[in-house]
Amino acid sequence: MAHARVPHPRLDAHSVDRAAGVLLGAAVGDALGVPYEFEARLGDDQQPRMIGGGLGPYEPGEYSDDTQMQVCIAEVAATGVDLRTPEALDAITVNFHKWLSGGASDVGAQTRAVLGAAARADGASGAALLDAARSFTAGNDRAAGNGSLMRTGIVALSHLGDPEAMAEAAVAVSALTHPDPDCADACVLWCSGIRTAVLDGTFDGVRAGLDLIPAERRGVWARRLDEAEAHPPHHFTNNGWVVHALQAAWSAIIRTSVPELSPAEGDFPAQHLRLALEAAVRAGTDTDTVAAIAGALLGARWGCSGVPLEWQRVVHGWPGHTGADLVRLAVLTARGGKDDAQGWPSATHMPAGGHLGFATAHPHDSGVVLGNLARAQSAEPVDVDAVVSLCRVGTAPILPGSDVEHVRVWLVDSQGENPNLHYVLDQAARQVLRLRQEGKRVLLHCLAGQSRTPAVAAVYSHLATGADAETALKELREVLKGGWQLSAHPELHDAVHELTVGAGSASSRELPPGAPQRTPAPHKAAEPVEREQTLRRRASDESREPEGPRNFLKEKGALSRVRGLLLGLAVGDTLGAARGKLPSDVPLRAGVSTQLACFTAEGTIRAFVRSDHRGLGLTSGVVFHAYCRWAALQGIESERLRSRWVRSDTERVWPDGWLAQVPVLARRRGSAPATVAALSDIEPGGLGNPTTSRGCHALTRGLPAAVVGTRANGSEVSAYWAREIAALTHGDPAAQSAAAHAAVLARHCLTSGPLTRANVFGGQSQVRQALLEGVLALVDADPGATADERDRLHAVLQQADEHPGEAARLAHLAPDATAPSALLGGLYVAASFPDRDQVEAALRFAAQAPDGDSVACVAGALLGAAHGAEALPVDLVSRHELAWVLDTLARDLVAQLTDSPSGGEYVSGWDPLWQVRYPGW
Repeated sequence: MAHARVPHPRLDAHSVDRAAGVLLGAAVGDALGVPYEFEARLGDDQQPRMIGGGLGPYEPGEYSDDTQMQVCIAEVAATGVDLRTPEALDAITVNFHKWLSGGASDVGAQTRAVLGAAARADGASGAALLDAARSFTAGNDRAAGNGSLMRTGIVALSHLGDPEAMAEAAVAVSALTHPDPDCADACVLWCSGIRTAVLDGTFDGVRAGLDLIPAERRGVWARRLDEAEAHPPHHFTNNGWVVHALQAAWSAIIRTSVPELSPAEGDFPAQHLRLALEAAVRAGTDTDTVAAIAGALLGARWGCSGVPLEWQRVVHGWPGHTGADLVRLAVLTARGGKDDAQGWPSATHMPAGGHLGFATAHPHDSGVVLGNLARAQSAEPVDVDAVVSLCRVGTAPILPGSDVEHVRVWLVDSQGENPNLHYVLDQAARQVLRLRQEGKRVLLHCLAGQSRTPAVAAVYSHLATGADAETALKELREVLKGGWQLSAHPELHDAVHELTVGAGSASSRELPPGAPQRTPAPHKAAEPVEREQTLRRRASDESREPEGPRNFLKEKGALSRVRGLLLGLAVGDTLGAARGKLPSDVPLRAGVSTQLACFTAEGTIRAFVRSDHRGLGLTSGVVFHAYCRWAALQGIESERLRSRWVRSDTERVWPDGWLAQVPVLARRRGSAPATVAALSDIEPGGLGNPTTSRGCHALTRGLPAAVVGTRANGSEVSAYWAREIAALTHGDPAAQSAAAHAAVLARHCLTSGPLTRANVFGGQSQVRQALLEGVLALVDADPGATADERDRLHAVLQQADEHPGEAARLAHLAPDATAPSALLGGLYVAASFPDRDQVEAALRFAAQAPDGDSVACVAGALLGAAHGAEALPVDLVSRHELAWVLDTLARDLVAQLTDSPSGGEYVSGWDPLWQVRYPGW
């Protein structure tokens, strides 16, 4: 039966944004869930990452069959046809067969069986596919899989103007492979939810969809929705079944709180999309499908502008689509296959509005070039490595003839047309910050370069230098001589001010590339701790670090301090294990903490190499791989670990990297039970399951993480990286916190300077001053730090000040071999013996603790970081069997963080053998 072309309502800017988010939201949910498909359920404290892998295996950001099949439908829907017609269903069928034969990376069993049966009959016909699906369903009592629900979002966009037609289309498209009534009903309900979200910006449409399904099934579906709202997503364990898949997705959405808008604190309502998708992934089992289903509705509610830019820039998949391509298909579908009057979203280039092209340097950072669309589309080259576009651009590559990273930001230059305005400005500015931290020159532009560009540039100034809005805008206006229209957009102007108040220079801390934005929980500021408040009052503005980016690692003496941290760690480990009594004139044996710390440093270098060359963020899985290589050298699960990392049909040498050639690292030097247990508990394609241990190795092996945060005053990145590394094997939150806090303290010891602020800190030594500043920094550096944890650290500093070097007090603070014990003991020792000529005495005192090796390991790292390698006992360092390895790693870590010897995605390196020494995986 032929149907007339269905009506398409006129969409305002908000609705177009939300329509653009449907396919994109599904795709990012899909890609986020890919690595965890059929793995163990994630805990509430585990952060899903878009790291690739999974059943494909997939590249980071690559979506799977859930989105691939939806693209098959979208390519038809984007032409504006009625999806209920035989012609449309035939076209979708043809796309399904092309996908199966040429692009399917993973296929559901029912979908494969139905498509295979139809191909043997008459594969080009939608009717043949429908017959095969009906036959399969009739012969199987488990034919209600989630395979049609996962791809249904685009169907809602094709019939926004007619809910009854939309329901018919949802049933028809589902029936091509999944005609079961539960599948049909689920698709109708979800399409109804998406339609209402696009048009009205609410989630009310899912329940409203009950009126669109057969009356006799409305009651059971109402109860199913009630059940979803009453239970967490992981309650619905059989989420390969369409009912549980819908319930898990709905539970993740409806049970995740929407953050209140608090721009200065980094809280935005649109973050609900990310938080709900993470909840969907944590449910486990069919993670990519549940998250793709949830993502379509979340994208419809929060829009393209609500999807994190970090996800938007990496999401991609068959048949070669990027996030921009998915937006184009969705918008065309919502508009009945038509571009707007300017040819968007299909035009190769967008009109430049009659503006003459210009490019001028940002007044606070010459590595950021401010411009307009005419400049970005001109043939005249611009010396940049990346472009951040704040306006609509065409499908052609930006900067013709240049291969640059391109970040597209959904930001409208009109009052009232940006539903997620604060979030988008913050996201855009943070992308500029990320690119600059990666060493890339950036072109930041909008259509005219007169309003959106200075708005984002001002927020970037605040993040990078701590500049207030008034200062930043004043200086931007002085350089943007071609025109200034920001004052004509009070919402945009006010948003800049609201994003740059309250946080001060704390916003300039370096964030880990690719890492999710971490902001303090709302209750943190309301937890008054008397001692902390007193110390903060003493640490007045004079005690703050200088504003502006600082790359400590390029300063004189920096290498000595990094060497001091690693060598101090090793000497302390060895001295502590021997209870302070070492033989003379013989090599000193390394402990297991030192062995693991070597692999932490090496794995961190390899993680940065991977990030440089693949344009991706730091991934802790690279360090997990390093620990697996250590275990293999130790003879622990060697063959099983090899099968995890290397295909059986390859001759690849594994373990690889130069550390595999160091004999000492293959010798058993103590036990690390929690680490070994997690490394042993792995399957091909996944990481291990962290134990519940709070053992000391979560902290001691992670101390090299402190170095990562020294490039630009970034305590947060040290805390983040140490937590990620600890969480690979130790699931106890106290162990992870101790590791993060030790890294922040070590980072402050590394970057500490002469006693220029003795008047503020009461004449304290350099070490005590650095440790105090490190504890104070935890409020901003580690959102996971509790008031009790910070208070305990303050108390230890006070005890070291009033009662230094007391063995009984050390035994009380550090009674066992746990990470919190090692942290408190190491802090007490370092603060009790802060002077340069006291390092050996400090380590011998630390060795008296009940678990002397872990306490001395921490104390050695802190004191070595503060005073440099030259302050360590020469006799002990010269005899240590891993001293040369640690010295090499220190030098190479500094080289990687300052000079990227192997180059990167856009830059050639100067050391052709660097990737042989440090392959990026």
